[in-house]
Formats: sequence, structure tokens, C-alpha cells
Amino acid sequence: MSNPPEHEQPEAVEFVPKEDLISVLASLGISRNASMRALYHTGNYSADMAAAWVFENQDRNINTPFSSSELSDVPSYKMVFVVNQDLKMSIGKTAGQVGHAAVGLYRELIENQQNFGESLLFWSQYGETKIVLKGLNADHLKELASKAKTLDLPIFEVYDAGMTEVRSGSFTVLAIMGKTEAVNVVTGSLTLL
Repeated sequence: MSNPPEHEQPEAVEFVPKEDLISVLASLGISRNASMRALYHTGNYSADMAAAWVFENQDRNINTPFSSSELSDVPSYKMVFVVNQDLKMSIGKTAGQVGHAAVGLYRELIENQQNFGESLLFWSQYGETKIVLKGLNADHLKELASKAKTLDLPIFEVYDAGMTEVRSGSFTVLAIMGKTEAVNVVTGSLTLL
């Protein structure tokens, strides 16, 4: 899937958050301005993802009045971790595997800065958004990895050594990083862990 040439790009459309999602976020005690920012950065389709974004970006001034025009020139990036639910890993095991995925993908990005340096810079300067999602099983993770590769998104696959809870070689976590819109093409239908 490629973008049209620059001269054919459509004009920017003003961002309009989904009011039903704003209501859900308000019920969690999240301000309207913070909700709008979060929905903007997470694709405007999931209150769960928006809430996670708010909680991960508390250090930013997220309660100031929101205008999508102020962010229109800043590409939004995120890193997602898809956890293999078929393995039924404990919370500690899952946390460790997601940690391996984060460090592994970050190393890949650092080692391949000629391709991913700009993405890494934007991601690190604008919140380092990280989202953990549920994957069905190893085949599902492989399918998502293949789809991410076709979009030229950097990935990292974690296969367990088999020392504790799961069999050696088990595909535990898939990490993907890139522009929010592209990552959403791959993982947009998944739910938060």
C-alpha cells in the first residue's frame, strides 16, 4: 500500500473525536482536552487505547486546549506489543517478554538508523507511546508480522528460551513500531491486554 504522490495528497481534514469515546474517557476522570489528544494519537477508535495513552503521557501538558492543527505537521508514532494469549503466561512472565520485545526492537531501530532514525527521533520526542495488545496465538502473531513487513514497519519477534513457563521456541511477543496510522492497519482491530 503506497501513498499517492505528494502533489495528490488530500488537504488536511480537521480532527473530530468520537463523542461516545470522549464520554467513556470522561467516566474515567480524564478531561475532555486530554481525551481529545489521546484519541488523536491513538486513531480515534478505542477508549482503552486512548486511556492507556493518557496514563503513559502524564508528564506532558495534556490538559491544555487541544487543536489538531497544532499537531498537523508532527507525525505520530507508536510501539505496540502483541502478546500471544494462547500461552497463558503469568503477568510476570508477560512483563518480562514485553520487556525483551521493547529492548530488542529498540536495538534494531538504533542499529538501523539510516532507515528508522527519523521515526525513532519523533517517537522519542513525542511521548514514546507504547501499547500492549492481545494476540490469539503464534499463527496470528506471524500473520501480523508478515503484514507489518509488507508495510515496511520494523518488527521484533520474541521466542522464549523455555526456562520457566513455556516451551522452548514459543513465539511470545511481537513488537511493531511506526507511524500510528500504519501500525493501526496491522493492529487496529486488537484489544488491550
